[in-house]
Amino acid sequence: MTRSLRIPLTNIYAKGGYCAHVKLGEHQHPVNLVLDTGSSTLVVHNGSYQPHEDTALKPTPYEQDVCYGMGGWYGPVVNTRVSFHGLGLSIHLDDVHVAVTAKEESQSFAQADGILGLAYDGLNTAYDLTSFLQTREVSPEVTYPYTLNQTDASVRDYRKWLHDFPKQTLTPYFTQLEAQGVVANQFALLTHRSSIFQTNSHCPIRKLQASKANHGLLVLGKPHIHADLYKAPIHTAKVLHDKYYNVNVKAVQIDGQPKRSAPALKDSEVKGYCTNGIVDSGASMVMFPPSLYKQLMNDFANHNPQFTNLLAPFMTFDGTEKGIDANKVNLHEWPNIYLYIEGENTEADNNSNDDIEGKHKGHNKGRDIRLCIPPEHYWQIHAPEPEMVSFKILSTPNWPNQSILGLPLLNNYYTIFDRENGDKGVIQFATKTSLSDALHLESSGIFHSQTKQNKNKE
Repeated sequence: MTRSLRIPLTNIYAKGGYCAHVKLGEHQHPVNLVLDTGSSTLVVHNGSYQPHEDTALKPTPYEQDVCYGMGGWYGPVVNTRVSFHGLGLSIHLDDVHVAVTAKEESQSFAQADGILGLAYDGLNTAYDLTSFLQTREVSPEVTYPYTLNQTDASVRDYRKWLHDFPKQTLTPYFTQLEAQGVVANQFALLTHRSSIFQTNSHCPIRKLQASKANHGLLVLGKPHIHADLYKAPIHTAKVLHDKYYNVNVKAVQIDGQPKRSAPALKDSEVKGYCTNGIVDSGASMVMFPPSLYKQLMNDFANHNPQFTNLLAPFMTFDGTEKGIDANKVNLHEWPNIYLYIEGENTEADNNSNDDIEGKHKGHNKGRDIRLCIPPEHYWQIHAPEPEMVSFKILSTPNWPNQSILGLPLLNNYYTIFDRENGDKGVIQFATKTSLSDALHLESSGIFHSQTKQNKNKE
């Protein structure tokens, strides 16, 4: 019997990215993993998880590597038990593929213990090192624990070497859950921030946790039945490819300015990126291609010439969150940003600027959808420090013609990833209920500061 599980989330370990509290192995070792719809691998830092103590661990001949927009890692793959403990229910699954890092670049996980990828099978690639292990006379021919000590190469150099071996696609954790009937092939995210809400400088974790703004929910399986978390309207975007959660971004618009057409992928980009947009919960920003980003910045200036100076510190991105004096930004003066995305069974209606309210029980069908990023989401107050504000719409030079639709968009909605609907699924953006109504975490006892005591991070 499939179940539906509410799992509390917090953004305080991953610089705004949302983590779930997960337990690994027979000994149920607690780790905090970033929920990432832009990847599919379950990976954990070797120092956070103690594989040598796990009696449920089964080594494999596989090795994995992943390079993210920032950071990357490589390490052996083991199979072990993974457990989620939600509000009133728990789920356990044995023989889950878990990569253990042998080496990782800085900032790969921030202060989290790893990443739990929620995308499709195609991104969960591993490499069979059986032949290499045979030449090294490793018996049995398994990567753990042998390759944990093979850390001389950089992540990029090791990646080149590793990719010469036979490739194998591993079933991701969420797909394993669904295939074994533990949960339905759907999940939802309810989030509120894309940066940590900083109550004061050098605030310990336990105090950051006290802010409701730093919490969220993952709903595993049957998210539609949780009617207290959302209401109509529901906007349904079509998933066009099951590599990432690929969507077709038609246009972007600053309120009161013309629509700006989103560029199509170049021919050389199609194989790697599939479509010109992905919905990525692991991204704490919205990233636009340079040409589109430049148009939008000009539109901000046309809306209010004073915006140019305020946005100047954010025109380059070096991987470090920047902020300016919060008193300089009056959110009431800033416009909404609208995204026009191909909807399910789309009949385009690009001439309409009316919000799509949906015609059938709160669902929209038959036209492109319009999603909103209000200023309180693309500006994050009290970030990265108290009394500062951070701008979360970015671009970088040489970025492909693909928009990364991260948390600033998701924060405005109860976002349902419905993989059962249609050929490749849909993503539904529902109006979420208020923060106080949706979250009841203070008494749940799920997140405790002691989960990090062994790391002395307070």
